[in-house]
Formats: sequence, structure tokens, C-alpha cells
Amino acid sequence: MSDSYSYDIDVTDPNELDPIDLMIKDLVDYKLNACSVQELLAMAASWMTQDLENKSLSAVQAIHNDLFARQEELH
Repeated sequence: MSDSYSYDIDVTDPNELDPIDLMIKDLVDYKLNACSVQELLAMAASWMTQDLENKSLSAVQAIHNDLFARQEELH
């Protein structure tokens, strides 16, 4: 059984994508073009939450303080 991603890869070409990377890119492109704004916001919030959870406590505190510890009002 074969699929459309089974082909020889020129490993010397740094611009040629791995078949798995190509499938992932296709799926991401499709999902981004087919999803609603609400879905896109939910995905962004999920990614940002995961990104912040992977940072150290001091890094999260520094980011939080930079945004919310200011005296002036944020708009």
C-alpha cells in the first residue's frame, strides 16, 4: 500500500520537507483556513497557556509584572 507522501527525499537539499513535516503543514494549513475565529482564538489561548506553563515561575512573574504592575491604566 502506498500513499501520496511516499517518495524519495533528497537528504542533501535543506529546503525539502520530510513527508511527516509536509503532512503536518498540510493539516495545519487546512485547519487554519477552515476554522472559525472562535476556534482560532481557542487554539491560540491553548497554545499560549501551554507555552507559559513550560516557563519558570520567575519568567511568568516577570511577564505578568511587566503587563499588570504598571501604575498607568492599560487600554
